[in-house]
Amino acid sequence: MMRWLLCLLFASGCILPAGAWAEEPLVVAPTTSEVKITTDFAGTTIEAVGAMSGPGELIIKLVGPKQEATLSRETKLGPFWVGGESVKLQGAPSLLFLYATAPIATILPPAEQQKYGLLLEGVPVRVAPHLKAHAAEDWRKAFYRIKERQGYYHEYDTVIRVFGNRLFVADMRLPGDLQVGTYTIETLLVKSGKVAGHTIGTFNVRLSGVERWVWNAAHDHAWLFGSLFTLLAMLLGLALNAFPFRQTR
Repeated sequence: MMRWLLCLLFASGCILPAGAWAEEPLVVAPTTSEVKITTDFAGTTIEAVGAMSGPGELIIKLVGPKQEATLSRETKLGPFWVGGESVKLQGAPSLLFLYATAPIATILPPAEQQKYGLLLEGVPVRVAPHLKAHAAEDWRKAFYRIKERQGYYHEYDTVIRVFGNRLFVADMRLPGDLQVGTYTIETLLVKSGKVAGHTIGTFNVRLSGVERWVWNAAHDHAWLFGSLFTLLAMLLGLALNAFPFRQTR
């Protein structure tokens, strides 16, 4: 408990001047500003500590960078399943975690949930414009189902711990296959069905070590990187072919 209080005092000193706590309904600070992905990275936990002005319900929305995805639908041709139509979807976050002190549907009315993007299936996704409205909606629903099944979209109401109706801590577990980029932590304080406080913080996910060098080389010098990779593969093949192997009879 003391560790969390020290973290909170440190965060408050960085964010607010003296005496500002009484004026702010909600103050939140992630305990890290950067996550490094290395060879043995298998996920991590992001902790957020904060304080609120009296009793209320809390909602924390963790959003990953936007992504581009391609979905395909298999069709049955006789006894076989073959590849069918494919559609490209853009603009949806790669990760969307919703945390709350109670089920969000019981905290905020639908209009407020829509306003603050708290509906998992309400995340805006751009689908190929040539599709008709009903067909595009089918693809959106399929995309949401896949993201939920993979664990990238979910809602939990057991992660946030509140102490004395003032201080709170949230332990947010991140998967091992994170997308590189900027992640947003958005916190809402809800009282009597209305948002009384709203803060936004960010942290960055980046590659570190050999992974970072390979990623930078592949993106900044794609043609050179591909040529060198191909050349090294050819040299390795020649070396293995020239290596004498003892034949046994």
